[in-house]
Amino acid sequence: MIKYIYPGLVAGLITGLLVTLFNLFFVQPLIIEAELLELSSAGLLHEHLHAGDEGSSLVNERNFLTLLVNIAMSVAFSLIIIGFYYIRYGFGDTRNLLKVTFSGFIVFFLLPKIFILPQLPGQSLGNTTFMQIIWILSTLGLIVALAISDRMSYFSERLLLLLSIFIISIFVLLNADLVMYKTDPLHSAFIYYTFISNLILWTLLYLNLNYFIKD
Repeated sequence: MIKYIYPGLVAGLITGLLVTLFNLFFVQPLIIEAELLELSSAGLLHEHLHAGDEGSSLVNERNFLTLLVNIAMSVAFSLIIIGFYYIRYGFGDTRNLLKVTFSGFIVFFLLPKIFILPQLPGQSLGNTTFMQIIWILSTLGLIVALAISDRMSYFSERLLLLLSIFIISIFVLLNADLVMYKTDPLHSAFIYYTFISNLILWTLLYLNLNYFIKD
């Protein structure tokens, strides 16, 4: 049991730490800027600055909680990958580990972003209940479709790459104003760096698991 859990814990710890560092320098400044804009529009910026800006230091409660969340999330994803990888393929095949990890990136990040756009503080999420239901159903449908393609021997890196391109194309078409025309530069940058952050996360999960998983 330890040989299955240990790689997930170590990979999650390393990945969570590195992703947090990336977010602190590229994602969090955008969030803080959006928060300041929101406070400014509400006339509360002076009080906020007087109370002290927690974003001015890297060592604070907010960043510590972010680190814990990222580590917990990375460990959870690692264990999910290990579970599917071991149950379906057993250990010892790098390509199959890549396919399982790639599938996780698509299922848990790419597909949801079609239905629930990453939002900065102060931006309205609208009525997300319906979209969340659609997202859950679509995610389950995609998992079933990938499982069927695996059974039919169509499950491959090429299929996953084409699926990723298809999903990204839909996202760009649905959000052309932000992605292509950058009508809201701050939001556009947030979407871009969120994508990069998650790409780094899943890449690190694969690299770490590939290193730490032993037969």
